[in-house]
Amino acid sequence: MAAQDTISLRTESAVATYDRILDIAEALFAAHGIQGTSIRQITELAKVNVAAVNYHFGTKDKLVEAVIQRRFQRLEEERALALDRIEERCRRENRAPTTEELASALVQPPFRHLRSGDAGWLNFIRVLARLIWEPGAEKFAPLPSSLGIFERFDGMLKLAVPSLASDDARRRWRLAFLRSASQQTMLTLATLRDAQVPNALAFPGDLTLMSEEEVERELIRFVAAGLAS
Repeated sequence: MAAQDTISLRTESAVATYDRILDIAEALFAAHGIQGTSIRQITELAKVNVAAVNYHFGTKDKLVEAVIQRRFQRLEEERALALDRIEERCRRENRAPTTEELASALVQPPFRHLRSGDAGWLNFIRVLARLIWEPGAEKFAPLPSSLGIFERFDGMLKLAVPSLASDDARRRWRLAFLRSASQQTMLTLATLRDAQVPNALAFPGDLTLMSEEEVERELIRFVAAGLAS
């Protein structure tokens, strides 16, 4: 075997190990939380040793960051593209964006992945939904690309709702409401996919009466109305 072929095989093996560790860590974080998951659990299920985790990630915190960044980066790219399309449409039609367009740009990408049924994306949604409540979560700062997307969204919201243009606090809180409502809704749908009804919510039996597509549309209407109020 040529030296180049040997290097290629080693590279492919390293990438496969890297991805396998991320997949297992993501699933365990989703099920047990970050604090409730040990490196030993990850290595046992991924069938690697601790040295492999240290080699690829260095520390558990860096592993957590890699798990979040892997899919979050793709979400931000999709959201950026959605905002590009809104801006182009508004330039063409000589108008300001609507709050429904802006809500759709942030809500639709993760819902699209949720509906795909990909187990990895379902796990990622669960990780994100519980991350804010994790002890020590303040260590995991938002990605620069994420801040850029929300700063861009904020600028477009000023155009959509001029009465909010000079009120930074109200705009930022409404963005927080949007994110919280979206994450809770997706977590609830992920739970329903596991044939579990979240009984802690009011009228849990009625949650299964709408399709995921209908829930997405209702969430966008709900959020858009809140942003515009």
